[in-house]
Amino acid sequence: MKFLAKIGVDYVVFEDLFVIKSRKFGKSRKGNRKISKFAKKQMIIHGVIKALRLGFNVILVNPKGTTNSEEHERLMRERGFDRHTASAYLIALKGLGTINDIK
Repeated sequence: MKFLAKIGVDYVVFEDLFVIKSRKFGKSRKGNRKISKFAKKQMIIHGVIKALRLGFNVILVNPKGTTNSEEHERLMRERGFDRHTASAYLIALKGLGTINDIK
């Protein structure tokens, strides 16, 4: 537990991958195959269990609106983030909002 005291983190925010539809790309055979072979359940369970073992509080956030939104584009322009970093930033902000709503 000395490791946790050094970094000062209490919460870990994950995308709630169970709210993502399984086959989003109806006309793309390659896209459908990639989505159906992606092990969402195993990935989220592994991440949550690992975080709980390390003593973190886990928050699952709906990822809707974190990739294609005006706020996403604004973050990319203003802060110089790439697409993935801007999405992670928005997910973290949603997680902070959830924490503030609970308290």
